[in-house]
Amino acid sequence: MQYPHTPVKKVEEVLYDRKIVDNYRWLEDSSDPYVQKWIKQQNKFTDDHIDADLRQKFQGELKASFNFVSVSSPLKCGQLYFWTERQPDQQQNVLYVKKGLKGDRRVLVDPNLLGGKKVVALDYWYPSDEGEYLAYGTSTGGNELSKLSVLDVDSGKNLEDVAQNASWASLAWLPDAKGFYYTAHPVPGTVPAGEERLHHRVCLHILGDKQDQEIFGAGRNKKDILGVKLSIDGKMLAISSQRDWVQNEVYLYCPETGQTKPLITGLKGNFWVSFSDQQVLLYTNYRVQNAKILKAPIDKLPTRFSDWQEVVPEKEQKIEWYDFTPTKIIIAYIKDAVVRAEVYSYNGKKLSDLPLPKNASLLSTQTSKGDEEFFYKYASFVDSGAIVRYDPAKNDYEEYNRGEANINPSDYVVTQEWFKSKDGTKVPMFIIRHKKMKLDGRNPTILYGYGGFESSLTPWFLRGSIPWLEHGGIYVIANIRGGGEFGKKWHTGGILANKQKSYDDFIAAAEHLVASRYTSPDYLGILGASNGGLLVSAVAVQRPDLFKAVESEVPLTDMVRFPLSFIAGRWVAEYGDPKKAKDLKNILKFSPYHNVRQEQQYPAFLFTTARQDTRVDPMHARKMTALLQNTGSDNIVLLHTDMNSGHAGSLTMDHFYAEKALKFAFFATLLGLKV
Repeated sequence: MQYPHTPVKKVEEVLYDRKIVDNYRWLEDSSDPYVQKWIKQQNKFTDDHIDADLRQKFQGELKASFNFVSVSSPLKCGQLYFWTERQPDQQQNVLYVKKGLKGDRRVLVDPNLLGGKKVVALDYWYPSDEGEYLAYGTSTGGNELSKLSVLDVDSGKNLEDVAQNASWASLAWLPDAKGFYYTAHPVPGTVPAGEERLHHRVCLHILGDKQDQEIFGAGRNKKDILGVKLSIDGKMLAISSQRDWVQNEVYLYCPETGQTKPLITGLKGNFWVSFSDQQVLLYTNYRVQNAKILKAPIDKLPTRFSDWQEVVPEKEQKIEWYDFTPTKIIIAYIKDAVVRAEVYSYNGKKLSDLPLPKNASLLSTQTSKGDEEFFYKYASFVDSGAIVRYDPAKNDYEEYNRGEANINPSDYVVTQEWFKSKDGTKVPMFIIRHKKMKLDGRNPTILYGYGGFESSLTPWFLRGSIPWLEHGGIYVIANIRGGGEFGKKWHTGGILANKQKSYDDFIAAAEHLVASRYTSPDYLGILGASNGGLLVSAVAVQRPDLFKAVESEVPLTDMVRFPLSFIAGRWVAEYGDPKKAKDLKNILKFSPYHNVRQEQQYPAFLFTTARQDTRVDPMHARKMTALLQNTGSDNIVLLHTDMNSGHAGSLTMDHFYAEKALKFAFFATLLGLKV
């Protein structure tokens, strides 16, 4: 294979007693003109080696799949309802408002019209309690470097209030809507270079003021991630501070005194606080595996954790999240990787199950401050589902909006099968296929996984994979360790020194598919993004005989140097810290970049990354591509760098169709999908 030329510039270093050889460290520098030229050459090589007609066909089929009106659950603020919606001919979701359920809708923010030649994304939005104002974040080109703006809802015009560096802002409006608390990152130049996405702060912004007041964050660890929740009366601000995914702390800020005091600190667990009218609710997995819900009077908060009162005890299944109205607590829990829900009173009495179809999984809930009305959304892998409204006047549930789909769910079979991992642990997977498919071991199959950061893979509508399914492909989701499907132990069982167990689970999933005659190594592809990109890269290097094709999106691959870029230093609690001898020893066992062997026959690879990725450095994909292209393996290794997006991927639908079609064409060609 005649790949674009990639010079070897060997760097050798000794970390503790281990010699590290890095032939492609020079590819880390995105600003180097030669690196930029190399990226363009790799993009052209990829374009030349993936069938253009096949890509075009998939693009058309994807566009047909998304030819529907997409609607989100409404958020009620006072008498106003806010929601996002996308028409079939629109590239991005538009934010709307209406007065009352049957009121006339009005456009508030249309990102399709904001950027001119540049693509602007609507990253988040927060209406004030009565809906007078809207705070919203926008960023350009997928870089997620949000600018926070404020809009007068009645006039539809922006105020002069603007806050920069408000990526992923957590925000809480004051009850009188005269301002809000929000989280932000420092102004570039005020912290060491490369740390602009760290040093989180909580600030108070008063509308019309040019200078915001910083109220929390100074002097704390630069890796802390902060979040805010404000009591209904505005007299108490809860501030969550977390550095990893296994524990956090909660502080209380009093606006009247300007004082901050700890509420929950020094305990190993997660604690998430919310305010109802008279109660403070607390979600925690402290000393339990599957979480529970506690409460305390808002005017008499406990000084000891043991004094919180239990409302919903730990269940056999993990409580994934909770939501609430003035009189009800909605508990979303995961049973065998499917989300169901129950409704409780504040006294801990179960009132009902949330109505859901048998094969559906709850996707989200949407409650409103001080209102009994709420909405929830459900779907399954092959059914787009619906949004349901709870009507407090009738004490009943009604369908608010039904999703559209261009497939017949009855044409497909969705099964959940359990398999044994290397250490004997039972792990589930979902298998989605056409009901007429023969299990002869020759079915083109994509196996997807993530396995990290306690993220749970539960059913959602596979709209983006309809073309693959319609042409006779199988799509599989493995619920491997490192995720959160089965509580705290499932997460910690696949991180740090246990990280290899996550990979063992995924390998065992592939072996189960082969043994059950769904597919065979010549027809099996694997897919993962971000931490999932690390997953598929690692298992392909460990078991190259088991897979035919690998699509690794925005991956980590060089795990010796991962903490050096962007916000990745926060992830040492998941992978380990390569600056520590014990952690480095473990990291070197699974780091894909450090386990590639010369003359080994590896599967075909497609690495995809994005020029404006500000979470996972694109250097990981570049270096891994260069290394694999120079192993002597006969199978192709491709790299596609998207020049107009970031870590989260496509910003416009046309862009999404093109990117998704590229990947399907890669898999279809390698796995023999008949299109």
